[in-house]
Amino acid sequence: MLRSIVLFVICSIALAENELTTGVSNFASDFYQECAKSTTGNVIISPFSVANVLALLSQAADGNTFEQIRSELQLNGDKPTAANQFHEYYGLLERGAGNTTFSVANQVYVQQGYPLNQYLQQVAVQKFSSGIESINFAHRAEAAQTINQFVEQKTKGKITNLIKPATLNADARVVLINAVYFKGDWKYKFNKQFTVKADFYTSETESVSVDFMHIEGTYNYGELPELDASALEMKYADSNYSMVLILPNSHAGLSTLETKLKGHDFTKITTEMRSQKVKVDIPKFKVEFEIKLNDVLKNLGMVDMFSGAADLSGLLQAKEPLVVSDAVHKAFIEVNEEGSEAAAATGLMITKRIGGMPRAEFYCDHPFIYYIWDHNSRTTVFIGRITNFN
Repeated sequence: MLRSIVLFVICSIALAENELTTGVSNFASDFYQECAKSTTGNVIISPFSVANVLALLSQAADGNTFEQIRSELQLNGDKPTAANQFHEYYGLLERGAGNTTFSVANQVYVQQGYPLNQYLQQVAVQKFSSGIESINFAHRAEAAQTINQFVEQKTKGKITNLIKPATLNADARVVLINAVYFKGDWKYKFNKQFTVKADFYTSETESVSVDFMHIEGTYNYGELPELDASALEMKYADSNYSMVLILPNSHAGLSTLETKLKGHDFTKITTEMRSQKVKVDIPKFKVEFEIKLNDVLKNLGMVDMFSGAADLSGLLQAKEPLVVSDAVHKAFIEVNEEGSEAAAATGLMITKRIGGMPRAEFYCDHPFIYYIWDHNSRTTVFIGRITNFN
């Protein structure tokens, strides 16, 4: 009898992880589409970071506010179940990292004199591995500096000034922070001697000269006729993480590709690839991107948290009307001959409511989409696009 109970528990956990990773994967696609609308330029975001903060916030939400978050993240079961799923999820991501550096840090900053709800405090620490710090938001500059120092430290200096002092005031009650950092060497490193200047086409007729890296080897590669594109997967050394690049066949095909990818599970693209010899030419790039998420999250259906209808009654011990006043996200990525380094941070400010083929060629000389994902958990940790080099 004892043995059958143990097996049942193991199967239940595996199912929960699968449900959660599917939800986060679908959120990644939706979230990318909304963020991409905000600019015609380069993009780098971490859907995982944003989902992480939203999941923690959901533990303090009730009513329709909770349902809207749960619906978008496709969380199943009650709050303790969702918290347990995220706890297991972290372990899955960490196990997949191998020799790459992958770290996740959560932090809850709470206004002095307004202790957190006991359940939220417990779940934040035990299930989301979060620190909790009392702070005085009325001292805007000092509070922002404290939060930004935490983010900068956890992202190895790549994300700075996430929180602007002007977004904080005496009515602020809680700031939820998530910081993600990743660094990995390629399984097959590019030789710097083969890096040369070449044209990257920003349109059908305009181009800019940039540094292109070159290598020939065996990679997962696929033609994607339904997307009118091709894709290449570059693995990181001794890790379950890899970067996938999706290149439209046409120089001006990025917009059409993004339309076709709407609602598409990015992680399934690798199932259409196979291992073969590929001649690879891709540009070196470095991108920093910052976006305010209020409208993005509203467009994804999470409307109530920003309005007078917000129900965040599980956030503090004291009962007062609360609303999410600001949501911000900032991310960084650098790709070079050695590998990739990426970081992201997300902040939610909650305030008192005042109202076998021949050798293939992958020549990445025009706008493309890329993402870093973990095979183990099928999680898209970072995703972005390159459209130009300024």
